[in-house]
Amino acid sequence: MADHARSTIVINARPAAVMGAIADISAYPTWIGQIEEAEILDVGPDGRPRRARFRINAVVIKDEFVNEYTWKGDDQVVWSMVEGQAMSSQDGSYTLRDLGDGSTEVTYDLTAETKIKIPGLLRRKVQSGIVEAALKDLKKYVES
Repeated sequence: MADHARSTIVINARPAAVMGAIADISAYPTWIGQIEEAEILDVGPDGRPRRARFRINAVVIKDEFVNEYTWKGDDQVVWSMVEGQAMSSQDGSYTLRDLGDGSTEVTYDLTAETKIKIPGLLRRKVQSGIVEAALKDLKKYVES
């Protein structure tokens, strides 16, 4: 069964700066703790990644997977996993909302299912932790 996690944070930067950091997938290992490797495999006509490969180490799960991305300007990016080893599915999004004062509200949604058996409570706790940590890391990265 797939688990869903959602969290929101306010970042003191305009949406274009926040989405620029999100689109710079190759830099993820420098500021996202669980990502050991990130490689852009294909770029769309807008210059943003269309497919990317990741290697992660997220406490109870290590995996390599490929995501496909759909970008909606500086408002939203949506992705789905198309290849994975330990995960059977992963769908996520970052949705940005301009607060009009130079800051941006960022909501991260993640739904994932693993192939390996992990107790439900632990699985949900890890997934929520990943989402919250990613938002905190994004805030720190963009605001620095």
